[in-house]
Amino acid sequence: MEEQSKGTFYGRVALLGTGLIGGSLGIRLRERRLVKEVIGYDRDPDSLRLARERGAIDRAAPSLEEAVRGARLIILAVPVLSMTALVEQVRPALQMGAVISDVGSTKAEVVSRLSSLIPPETYFIGGHPMAGSEEAGISHADPAMLENAIYVLTPAGNTPPEAVDRLASLVKATGAQPLILDPVEHDRVVALVSHLPHLVAAALAGSVSRGARTELIRTLAAGGFRDTTRVALGNPEIWRDICISNAAAILEAMAGFEVAFKELAGLVERREARPMEKVLQKARDFRRSIPHRGRGILPELYEIAVLVPDNPGVIGELASLLGRAGINILSIEILHVRELEGGSLRLGFRESSHRQAALELLREKGYRAHRRN
Repeated sequence: MEEQSKGTFYGRVALLGTGLIGGSLGIRLRERRLVKEVIGYDRDPDSLRLARERGAIDRAAPSLEEAVRGARLIILAVPVLSMTALVEQVRPALQMGAVISDVGSTKAEVVSRLSSLIPPETYFIGGHPMAGSEEAGISHADPAMLENAIYVLTPAGNTPPEAVDRLASLVKATGAQPLILDPVEHDRVVALVSHLPHLVAAALAGSVSRGARTELIRTLAAGGFRDTTRVALGNPEIWRDICISNAAAILEAMAGFEVAFKELAGLVERREARPMEKVLQKARDFRRSIPHRGRGILPELYEIAVLVPDNPGVIGELASLLGRAGINILSIEILHVRELEGGSLRLGFRESSHRQAALELLREKGYRAHRRN
């Protein structure tokens, strides 16, 4: 294995694909100087040019082969069904001892296929940063999305432990939290908590769009509908590949959802108030048990909700107010917004004492604020 240079985890890194996730990762690697050099390649020359301007890569390669030549780490940041052809093309240029990883949302099929394609003495470690956005492309890349995000690693069976440890250390240095999983287990769980919600949102948006009076529907669509269907804004090409490559686990998840939905439909049809309330209560209790960030791997957040007016710069003013008091905000999320009226913000704090201090200060300054957990 290559010796790790002081202050860096790899020498040359090849970033194949400079979209949202690839670009965000490239920016973070370079801004924290975690590697010596990032060489980028993308089939879209405009994306490659912007990746250089945004600081995601040190230089652009004219071909895939040139990008991976001499690279100790190759990151595949393309849709999962494009990865096989890409690896077949770069295979002759791979350096002995190189590690190949990806940022795709499915792992079992990817690990199985790609680990059998690469030459001996090169290693494949599947990767899935549990982060993203409804936006797409390098113009929306943001290294902050990696901060505290769970970053799953799924090594192939022949990968040396030291190779896994080095990549996990790099992931941790980006600000993400590495979690090593079996690829099949990853796909089953992610099918439930990521892939199924996306398809449910897509089906909901699609069913409503086929109804009559769509203009009135758009006018009356409230926060619940927008929040529930938000994930349906994801890149269709990426989600097409996810559905195909993780079909078995997704179908299993959809079957379970169908049973639960039919049970609820039956209660509605029969107007069984008490059983319906129990089902809804059970669902609410489970949802409440899921913190904004995961327990164990990531610290629990202590949250408050704040009602703010619709004034320019109000979020900055609120953050400055708490900052001057030495209260550190770990995360900010917009919960509800009404045009011309303002809305609610969720503020997360690492310590309960900071939450309490924030509550007291904000109430003293006239904000309506309350605890959320």
